[in-house]
Amino acid sequence: MQTNNPNSLAVAPRCAWRPLFWEPVAGTGERLMVGLVHDFGGETGTARIIRDDVLDALYGKAADGVRRLLEQAFQMYLAAANASSLGDVGVSMMGLHAGDLRETEVRSLTELLHVAALLYSSLANMDKLDELDEADAPQQEDVNRRFSTEVRSGVAAIRPDLSVNFGKGGRLVPGGQMVKFGYFSPTAVLHFTVLNAVRQAAGVRDARARLFELQRARDVAGIGNAALIAAVPRDDDPTLGPKQREQLKLNRAEIESEADAVKMRWFAVSTVPAAVAHVIEMVE
Repeated sequence: MQTNNPNSLAVAPRCAWRPLFWEPVAGTGERLMVGLVHDFGGETGTARIIRDDVLDALYGKAADGVRRLLEQAFQMYLAAANASSLGDVGVSMMGLHAGDLRETEVRSLTELLHVAALLYSSLANMDKLDELDEADAPQQEDVNRRFSTEVRSGVAAIRPDLSVNFGKGGRLVPGGQMVKFGYFSPTAVLHFTVLNAVRQAAGVRDARARLFELQRARDVAGIGNAALIAAVPRDDDPTLGPKQREQLKLNRAEIESEADAVKMRWFAVSTVPAAVAHVIEMVE
Protein backbone atom coordinates (compact mmCIF):
# COMPACT_ATOMS: atom_id res chain seq x y z
CA MET A 1 0.00 0.00 0.00
CA GLN A 2 1.34 3.42 -0.91
CA THR A 3 1.62 6.22 1.60
CA ASN A 4 2.35 9.93 1.51
CA ASN A 5 4.09 9.89 4.89
CA PRO A 6 7.77 10.79 4.22
CA ASN A 7 8.81 8.99 7.39
CA SER A 8 7.00 5.74 6.64
CA LEU A 9 10.08 4.15 5.04
CA ALA A 10 12.49 5.24 7.76
CA VAL A 11 14.42 2.31 9.21
CA ALA A 12 14.77 2.28 12.98
CA PRO A 13 18.39 1.93 14.14
CA ARG A 14 19.41 -1.21 15.97
CA CYS A 15 20.31 -0.74 19.61
CA ALA A 16 22.43 -3.23 21.56
CA TRP A 17 21.54 -3.74 25.21
CA ARG A 18 21.64 -6.12 28.13
CA PRO A 19 19.04 -6.42 30.90
CA LEU A 20 20.48 -6.20 34.41
CA PHE A 21 19.03 -8.60 36.96
CA TRP A 22 19.28 -8.49 40.74
CA GLU A 23 18.90 -11.37 43.18
CA PRO A 24 17.69 -9.70 46.42
CA VAL A 25 18.11 -12.90 48.45
CA ALA A 26 21.30 -14.68 47.39
CA GLY A 27 20.92 -18.32 46.49
CA THR A 28 17.16 -18.27 45.90
CA GLY A 29 17.44 -17.93 42.12
CA GLU A 30 14.66 -15.31 42.14
CA ARG A 31 15.82 -12.34 40.11
CA LEU A 32 14.30 -8.96 39.36
CA MET A 33 15.10 -6.97 36.24
CA VAL A 34 16.18 -3.64 37.74
CA GLY A 35 17.62 -1.86 34.70
CA LEU A 36 19.72 -2.18 31.60
CA VAL A 37 23.01 -1.17 30.03
CA HIS A 38 22.74 -0.07 26.41
CA ASP A 39 24.47 1.38 23.39
CA PHE A 40 21.99 3.72 21.73
CA GLY A 41 23.14 5.87 18.83
CA GLY A 42 26.77 5.07 19.55
CA GLU A 43 26.52 6.30 23.15
CA THR A 44 26.71 3.89 26.07
CA GLY A 45 24.43 4.39 29.05
CA THR A 46 22.47 2.70 31.82
CA ALA A 47 18.94 3.10 33.14
CA ARG A 48 17.29 1.96 36.37
CA ILE A 49 13.64 1.16 35.81
CA ILE A 50 12.61 -0.55 39.05
CA ARG A 51 10.30 1.73 40.99
CA ASP A 52 11.40 3.50 44.16
CA ASP A 53 8.21 2.51 45.95
CA VAL A 54 8.93 -1.15 45.21
CA LEU A 55 12.33 -0.83 46.88
CA ASP A 56 10.71 1.03 49.79
CA ALA A 57 8.18 -1.77 50.21
CA LEU A 58 10.89 -4.43 50.13
CA TYR A 59 13.51 -2.76 52.33
CA GLY A 60 11.87 0.02 54.29
CA LYS A 61 14.45 2.32 55.87
CA ALA A 62 17.25 0.38 54.18
CA ALA A 63 15.91 1.23 50.68
CA ASP A 64 18.23 4.24 50.29
CA GLY A 65 21.22 1.98 50.74
CA VAL A 66 19.86 -0.43 48.15
CA ARG A 67 19.40 2.43 45.69
CA ARG A 68 22.99 3.52 46.21
CA LEU A 69 24.16 -0.06 45.69
CA LEU A 70 22.25 -0.35 42.43
CA GLU A 71 23.52 3.01 41.14
CA GLN A 72 27.10 2.03 41.97
CA ALA A 73 26.65 -1.28 40.17
CA PHE A 74 25.24 0.56 37.13
CA GLN A 75 28.31 2.80 37.10
CA MET A 76 30.54 -0.27 37.09
CA TYR A 77 28.69 -1.75 34.13
CA LEU A 78 28.87 1.58 32.33
CA ALA A 79 32.61 1.83 32.90
CA ALA A 80 33.12 -1.74 31.72
CA ALA A 81 31.06 -1.15 28.57
CA ASN A 82 32.97 2.05 27.80
CA ALA A 83 36.28 0.29 28.31
CA SER A 84 35.40 -2.56 25.94
CA SER A 85 31.91 -3.24 24.56
CA LEU A 86 28.53 -4.53 25.63
CA GLY A 87 29.57 -7.93 24.33
CA ASP A 88 32.21 -8.14 27.06
CA VAL A 89 30.10 -7.22 30.09
CA GLY A 90 28.02 -10.36 30.44
CA VAL A 91 29.30 -10.90 33.97
CA SER A 92 28.06 -10.44 37.52
CA MET A 93 29.14 -7.33 39.43
CA MET A 94 28.07 -6.15 42.89
CA GLY A 95 25.15 -8.56 43.04
CA LEU A 96 23.83 -7.71 39.58
CA HIS A 97 23.79 -10.19 36.72
CA ALA A 98 23.90 -9.16 33.06
CA GLY A 99 21.44 -10.93 30.79
CA ASP A 100 21.94 -11.97 27.19
CA LEU A 101 23.10 -9.35 24.69
CA ARG A 102 20.14 -8.25 22.58
CA GLU A 103 19.65 -6.03 19.54
CA THR A 104 16.36 -4.22 19.05
CA GLU A 105 15.20 -1.74 16.41
CA VAL A 106 14.07 1.38 18.27
CA ARG A 107 13.75 5.04 17.32
CA SER A 108 14.32 6.49 20.78
CA LEU A 109 15.69 5.65 24.20
CA THR A 110 12.15 5.86 25.55
CA GLU A 111 11.05 3.14 23.17
CA LEU A 112 13.98 0.97 24.23
CA LEU A 113 12.99 1.30 27.90
CA HIS A 114 9.41 0.33 27.09
CA VAL A 115 10.59 -2.72 25.13
CA ALA A 116 12.89 -3.80 27.97
CA ALA A 117 10.13 -3.33 30.55
CA LEU A 118 7.63 -5.26 28.43
CA LEU A 119 10.00 -8.20 27.95
CA TYR A 120 11.56 -8.53 31.36
CA SER A 121 10.13 -6.35 34.09
CA SER A 122 6.85 -6.23 35.99
CA LEU A 123 8.37 -3.70 38.41
CA ALA A 124 9.30 -0.97 35.96
CA ASN A 125 8.47 2.65 36.66
CA MET A 126 6.25 3.02 33.61
CA ASP A 127 4.72 6.22 34.95
CA LYS A 128 8.13 7.88 34.91
CA LEU A 129 8.79 6.69 31.38
CA ASP A 130 5.47 8.11 30.22
CA GLU A 131 6.34 11.54 31.60
CA LEU A 132 8.58 11.93 28.56
CA ASP A 133 7.25 13.66 25.45
CA GLU A 134 4.30 11.90 23.85
CA ALA A 135 5.99 12.13 20.46
CA ASP A 136 8.98 10.23 21.84
CA ALA A 137 6.90 7.32 23.13
CA PRO A 138 6.33 4.24 20.95
CA GLN A 139 3.05 4.13 19.07
CA GLN A 140 0.71 1.14 19.14
CA GLU A 141 1.98 -0.29 15.87
CA ASP A 142 5.60 0.04 17.01
CA VAL A 143 4.90 -1.80 20.27
CA ASN A 144 2.98 -4.51 18.40
CA ARG A 145 5.90 -4.94 16.02
CA ARG A 146 8.36 -5.31 18.90
CA PHE A 147 6.16 -7.92 20.56
CA SER A 148 5.66 -9.83 17.30
CA THR A 149 9.42 -9.79 16.63
CA GLU A 150 10.21 -11.23 20.05
CA VAL A 151 7.57 -13.94 19.63
CA ARG A 152 8.96 -14.81 16.21
CA SER A 153 12.47 -15.16 17.68
CA GLY A 154 11.14 -17.40 20.44
CA VAL A 155 9.25 -19.62 18.02
CA ALA A 156 12.25 -19.83 15.68
CA ALA A 157 14.39 -21.20 18.50
CA ILE A 158 11.97 -24.12 18.86
CA ARG A 159 10.44 -24.47 15.40
CA PRO A 160 12.63 -22.70 12.82
CA ASP A 161 10.42 -24.02 10.03
CA LEU A 162 7.59 -21.74 11.18
CA SER A 163 9.57 -18.49 10.86
CA VAL A 164 8.63 -17.97 7.21
CA ASN A 165 4.96 -17.53 8.12
CA PHE A 166 5.43 -14.50 10.38
CA GLY A 167 4.50 -11.10 8.98
CA LYS A 168 2.83 -12.70 5.98
CA GLY A 169 -0.59 -12.12 4.52
CA GLY A 170 -3.08 -13.41 2.09
CA ARG A 171 -6.23 -12.57 0.18
CA LEU A 172 -9.32 -13.28 2.19
CA VAL A 173 -11.54 -13.27 -0.90
CA PRO A 174 -10.73 -14.09 -4.53
CA GLY A 175 -9.24 -11.02 -6.18
CA GLY A 176 -9.20 -9.12 -2.91
CA GLN A 177 -6.38 -7.09 -1.44
CA MET A 178 -3.60 -8.64 0.57
CA VAL A 179 -4.20 -8.51 4.33
CA LYS A 180 -1.10 -8.80 6.52
CA PHE A 181 -1.20 -10.86 9.71
CA GLY A 182 1.24 -11.53 12.51
CA TYR A 183 1.30 -15.16 11.41
CA PHE A 184 -0.33 -16.53 8.27
CA SER A 185 -0.39 -20.00 6.77
CA PRO A 186 -2.99 -22.12 4.97
CA THR A 187 -3.94 -23.72 8.31
CA ALA A 188 -3.50 -20.97 10.92
CA VAL A 189 -3.77 -17.20 11.15
CA LEU A 190 -2.73 -15.16 14.19
CA HIS A 191 -2.53 -11.53 15.19
CA PHE A 192 -0.41 -10.01 17.97
CA THR A 193 -1.28 -6.91 19.97
CA VAL A 194 -0.25 -5.14 23.17
CA LEU A 195 -2.62 -3.71 25.77
CA ASN A 196 -0.50 -1.03 27.43
CA ALA A 197 -1.63 -0.01 30.91
CA VAL A 198 -0.98 3.67 30.14
CA ARG A 199 -2.56 3.87 26.68
CA GLN A 200 -5.35 1.33 27.00
CA ALA A 201 -7.79 2.99 24.60
CA ALA A 202 -5.40 2.57 21.66
CA GLY A 203 -4.85 -1.07 22.59
CA VAL A 204 -8.57 -1.81 22.73
CA ARG A 205 -9.14 -0.21 19.32
CA ASP A 206 -6.27 -2.23 17.87
CA ALA A 207 -7.58 -5.48 19.38
CA ARG A 208 -11.04 -4.86 17.90
CA ALA A 209 -9.63 -4.23 14.43
CA ARG A 210 -7.49 -7.35 14.56
CA LEU A 211 -10.39 -9.48 15.79
CA PHE A 212 -12.37 -8.35 12.74
CA GLU A 213 -9.54 -9.32 10.36
CA LEU A 214 -9.17 -12.69 12.05
CA GLN A 215 -12.91 -13.28 11.81
CA ARG A 216 -12.81 -12.56 8.08
CA ALA A 217 -9.85 -14.90 7.60
CA ARG A 218 -11.68 -17.67 9.43
CA ASP A 219 -15.17 -17.21 7.98
CA VAL A 220 -14.38 -16.12 4.43
CA ALA A 221 -11.07 -17.79 3.70
CA GLY A 222 -11.93 -20.89 5.72
CA ILE A 223 -8.81 -20.89 7.90
CA GLY A 224 -9.90 -22.87 10.94
CA ASN A 225 -7.21 -21.95 13.47
CA ALA A 226 -7.43 -18.23 14.21
CA ALA A 227 -6.53 -16.37 17.39
CA LEU A 228 -5.50 -13.03 18.84
CA ILE A 229 -2.52 -13.13 21.22
CA ALA A 230 -2.33 -10.04 23.44
CA ALA A 231 0.50 -8.96 25.73
CA VAL A 232 -1.11 -7.53 28.87
CA PRO A 233 0.20 -6.62 32.34
CA ARG A 234 -0.33 -9.18 35.07
CA ASP A 235 -3.28 -8.61 37.40
CA ASP A 236 -0.88 -8.29 40.33
CA ASP A 237 1.54 -5.98 38.53
CA PRO A 238 2.72 -3.56 41.26
CA THR A 239 3.38 -0.80 38.72
CA LEU A 240 -0.36 -0.35 38.15
CA GLY A 241 -2.31 2.22 40.10
CA PRO A 242 -5.83 1.40 41.33
CA LYS A 243 -7.51 3.23 38.43
CA GLN A 244 -5.22 1.63 35.85
CA ARG A 245 -5.83 -1.83 37.34
CA GLU A 246 -9.60 -1.36 37.31
CA GLN A 247 -9.63 0.02 33.76
CA LEU A 248 -7.41 -2.81 32.58
CA LYS A 249 -9.82 -5.31 34.12
CA LEU A 250 -12.76 -3.69 32.32
CA ASN A 251 -10.93 -3.55 28.99
CA ARG A 252 -9.83 -7.17 29.19
CA ALA A 253 -13.42 -8.20 29.90
CA GLU A 254 -14.59 -6.12 26.93
CA ILE A 255 -12.11 -7.74 24.54
CA GLU A 256 -12.98 -11.20 25.87
CA SER A 257 -16.71 -10.52 25.36
CA GLU A 258 -16.19 -9.29 21.81
CA ALA A 259 -14.00 -12.30 21.01
CA ASP A 260 -16.62 -14.66 22.48
CA ALA A 261 -19.36 -12.94 20.45
CA VAL A 262 -17.68 -13.99 17.21
CA LYS A 263 -16.38 -17.28 18.66
CA MET A 264 -12.77 -16.15 18.28
CA ARG A 265 -9.96 -17.51 20.43
CA TRP A 266 -7.82 -14.97 22.26
CA PHE A 267 -4.96 -15.40 24.70
CA ALA A 268 -3.78 -12.82 27.23
CA VAL A 269 -0.10 -13.33 28.09
CA SER A 270 2.37 -11.47 30.28
CA THR A 271 5.57 -13.05 28.92
CA VAL A 272 7.00 -13.83 25.50
CA PRO A 273 7.50 -17.56 26.30
CA ALA A 274 3.78 -17.84 27.06
CA ALA A 275 2.98 -16.28 23.68
CA VAL A 276 5.42 -18.65 21.97
CA ALA A 277 3.70 -21.63 23.56
CA HIS A 278 0.30 -20.48 22.28
CA VAL A 279 1.65 -19.97 18.75
CA ILE A 280 3.04 -23.51 18.61
CA GLU A 281 -0.19 -24.86 20.10
CA MET A 282 -2.29 -23.12 17.44
CA VAL A 283 -0.24 -24.13 14.39
CA GLU A 284 0.28 -27.78 15.24
